[in-house]
Amino acid sequence: MGSRSVQINKWFETPLGRRLLNEETCLLQHILPCLFGYHLLQIGRVGQGCLLESSRIMHRCVLSQTTNTICQPYSSVYALADVLPIASDSIDVVVLPHVLEFEADPHEILREVERILIPEGHVVVLSFNPISLWGVWRWLFARRDTVPVPWCGRFLSALRLRDWLALLGFDLKEQKTFFFGLPFQKDRFKNYTKFLEKIGEKRTFNFGAVYMMVAQKRIATLTPIKQKWLTQPTLVTEAVSTHFKENTR
Repeated sequence: MGSRSVQINKWFETPLGRRLLNEETCLLQHILPCLFGYHLLQIGRVGQGCLLESSRIMHRCVLSQTTNTICQPYSSVYALADVLPIASDSIDVVVLPHVLEFEADPHEILREVERILIPEGHVVVLSFNPISLWGVWRWLFARRDTVPVPWCGRFLSALRLRDWLALLGFDLKEQKTFFFGLPFQKDRFKNYTKFLEKIGEKRTFNFGAVYMMVAQKRIATLTPIKQKWLTQPTLVTEAVSTHFKENTR
């Protein structure tokens, strides 16, 4: 994902990417302040750390696959997303902004997230929605020889992601789709974009360009096994005959 991660970060610097990033930041301002703990990790450097500004967690870290990544004032880690150099059960919150769409094995990344999260820890996923105008635009791009970012990614459906999280022992806490703008960079479509965004805000459609999902790691419950106490066997006297036949010989 090395080259694709650089490309997706550059795409978020375009006018359309900045608009989407601003809306994602506003959405996380209602989510992250409610998630507490000591350590927060963002996998991928989308937004250069601005997505984490609303969190109350003191230690925040951004993981990237490029060595020259410094997202001040946060800590920086250089590693692969599917092989995290982090101890098990040590992170309180993990944020995954548009990572799963561009990785070869997104399920393995979720396994690593489950491993490093503490019991009752949270994962926040931001992902492009295939059931949207953006999903249709990606499908049209897929017929071309060269597909630019973000249309080269594999958009995962919310249903599939929910199934994966459930299999890994997560409970879904919140899910929402948002950003109803058209997938075009040119300003001439701005009026149409504003019209669609107003409709999307008033109606509870599930066809937004991006969906946000918050899940909590389930605590493994142990079923106590009752101890079997040794009991002294009792003699059932009724089953033993006390009469003997007299020998008459």
